[in-house]
Amino acid sequence: MARAAEPRGDRRAEIARALYLCMSKRGYANTTLKDIAGAAGMTPSHVGYYFDDQAAILEHYALGLCERIVDGFPDLSEPDAARLIDAVVEFCFGERQLNSEFLGVIQELSGLAVHDARLNRIKTEHAAAWRRYLEALFQRVGARRLDARDAASIAHALVVGLDTNSLFDRTLTRDAARALFRGALRTLAGLTDGAQRAQSPRRARGARTRQKRGAR
Repeated sequence: MARAAEPRGDRRAEIARALYLCMSKRGYANTTLKDIAGAAGMTPSHVGYYFDDQAAILEHYALGLCERIVDGFPDLSEPDAARLIDAVVEFCFGERQLNSEFLGVIQELSGLAVHDARLNRIKTEHAAAWRRYLEALFQRVGARRLDARDAASIAHALVVGLDTNSLFDRTLTRDAARALFRGALRTLAGLTDGAQRAQSPRRARGARTRQKRGAR
């Protein structure tokens, strides 16, 4: 009796997931095809049925990851500008979003893409998708003293920068990054008073402490 063909898409997804698990623990440079196969519950030869080599697995994972992120962008049809801004902030820095392991893998992908033509193409297209989305966002809610394209470039740089710095700056928590990003987006969109500064949780706590001392 002939054996039914395995669902190719599911197996490729399992292998890509196994690569992610290995990268999150030891990094791509220290991950072997045998490691990936073991994490997927397969043999290296079985993995070779689905992918030509380890680089092909990495490309498949990176492409799938970027597609999932783009597909998850908040709907721009939200009529309330402040709520739309908050939805974008939660998408980027919400409690259910990136953890340090995931951020580390994303950062490593960016580094690998510098000298890998296939990864570079995927990351370039992904960055362009982010900018197009953010530009549409600012066309929707407005941008203070900037055109939508410039505001989008600043906002995208803030996402990348805050994500990167949160890996290495122990004082920059995800809550602090979320507050900073929210304040910046609202300022770019003209939703805050020009004299008002976005407060991080640390600065807000300091202000409350000063108020209590003054009341004594």
